[in-house]
Amino acid sequence: MPVLLRKLMIPSAVTEVSDLENILDNLDAVVYVSDTDTHELLFMNKYALKNIGGVSEFDHVRGKRCFEVLQKGQSNPCDFCTNPLLPKNGDTYLWEFKNTRNNCWYQCRDRLIQWHDGRQVRLEVAADITERKQVEVELQEAQKELKVLAEIDSLTQLYNRRAFFMYADKLRKSLSKSSSLGLMILDLDYFKDINDSYGHEAGDTLLAAIGQKLNLLADSNTVIGRMGGEEFAIVFHETEKLQKLDFANQVYKAVSSVKALYFNDILHCTTSIGVSSQPANTPLRDIMREADNALYKAKSAGRSQVNVA
Repeated sequence: MPVLLRKLMIPSAVTEVSDLENILDNLDAVVYVSDTDTHELLFMNKYALKNIGGVSEFDHVRGKRCFEVLQKGQSNPCDFCTNPLLPKNGDTYLWEFKNTRNNCWYQCRDRLIQWHDGRQVRLEVAADITERKQVEVELQEAQKELKVLAEIDSLTQLYNRRAFFMYADKLRKSLSKSSSLGLMILDLDYFKDINDSYGHEAGDTLLAAIGQKLNLLADSNTVIGRMGGEEFAIVFHETEKLQKLDFANQVYKAVSSVKALYFNDILHCTTSIGVSSQPANTPLRDIMREADNALYKAKSAGRSQVNVA
């Protein structure tokens, strides 16, 4: 309040203004007023001065523009300035943002009001919601972890059976009817012998290494999953650059090249692969049945080979 205006006011009015300023200064919230045209700061309560402005008195920031005081390193109006968004009828505009000066989150309530000299100004009241935001972030992270736990096989880090079918079908439905969808089923050869000879921990070590190798082949057009035990499945968009037989041979070589160290022993195995390819509008179960039949033929013919249906 200008000193001259204070002197001209009757004592009761001055007291009311002082009481109002005292109330605003004791709010646990940011309160400030700025000119919508020039961005000049016209008022900041003590909470805003201390927690964002880093000063104790308004005189320390008087004449400065809001973005110079409220934000870090700003020499021009903020690109998120709400001035153009404020309702002309005086309704409140509600929004949230993270302050660049103190890194705290605020829920802001902005509105247009008329200043005592007739100009239009923005009044903002902002409550610190940092703790709530931290809880929201933690909740989002927990949800992501739960999603991973629900979809990813913990041993191989590949999709589990349920997730494999879900994402494989999504890939199938994303392709045009004229596209080809390839599917291969892998069964590790004589894997039971490894478990019997070295123990299940050794088998798990080899499975984890194979999963890591297969994960390198995954991309937006390829879905890889562990179907259970020592069986894996791969669905892929078959193109001229990704022919089913060439890709299956690539997978065969990748799996067969894996060597896992278990104490003093080097573990490895080959794989049998059955491959099928059908138009993308073919039900996934039909493609998988054909690939499964091809796998049976590969195993019956002596294992360690690729059979294409």
